[in-house]
Amino acid sequence: MSSNNTQKNENSQLNKGQIVMFWKHAGETLAVMLRRFREERGISPDEKITYAGRLDPMAEGIVPLLVGEARFQKEHLMAKSKTYEVEILLGIGTDTGDMLGIALDTNFSVTPCVADIEKALEVLRKTDSLSYPNYSSVLVDGKPLFMHARAGNTVEVPIKHVTIYSMELLGIKDVSIRELLSSSVEIIEKVQGDFRQKEIVGQWMKMIEADGDRLLTIVTIRTAVSSGTYMRSLAEKMGKLLGVPALAYKIKRTNIEA
Repeated sequence: MSSNNTQKNENSQLNKGQIVMFWKHAGETLAVMLRRFREERGISPDEKITYAGRLDPMAEGIVPLLVGEARFQKEHLMAKSKTYEVEILLGIGTDTGDMLGIALDTNFSVTPCVADIEKALEVLRKTDSLSYPNYSSVLVDGKPLFMHARAGNTVEVPIKHVTIYSMELLGIKDVSIRELLSSSVEIIEKVQGDFRQKEIVGQWMKMIEADGDRLLTIVTIRTAVSSGTYMRSLAEKMGKLLGVPALAYKIKRTNIEA
């Protein structure tokens, strides 16, 4: 069978209904990712597609795409546990909990030791609840939490009950602010839509100019968690345990429970 006929058969199957584990790139919104998926697979704009589980613009990894009739399996897939590899940056905190946010706090003078980091991980492994990030889509008083955050509204941030199935330390390294922020700026500039990019990039460029050679610590972990567990919240909790601001520098979803 020719490659063209094979592609047509695959597209026909997608149109009837199929679940595809698709890789989202860092810097893509879900809308951009869906557009790329349609273009790569030759799927009509009229064909209905949804996804089971969000990923933030700065994150990358597996997103289940439900094509056609398969979209009725969304709730089942949403409940699946997920595995992530997360690089947690110590020393900087933002209002979003990742690099696509406004810096609220910095502490370049405290460098937690390996023993303290391992103790913090022990506490995190037992975590059973986390606050939702201020910039998230959970509804509060009928509006997504991020809309309240942008409007400056003071609301009670809901708590999410979570399960940490496993968590392992993959590595600890020191990286210069210049390297960290320059890499993030490249990704931020790819993000489409209004995410305050101009203001955010501006602050990072000023920080590079002022403290570019300073070293900050990145802690990399791999963790399997229940559905809906925010890696940004997990990173911020690690910072609180260590007494420093922290954020999720890079998030990669590597697996979804079969």
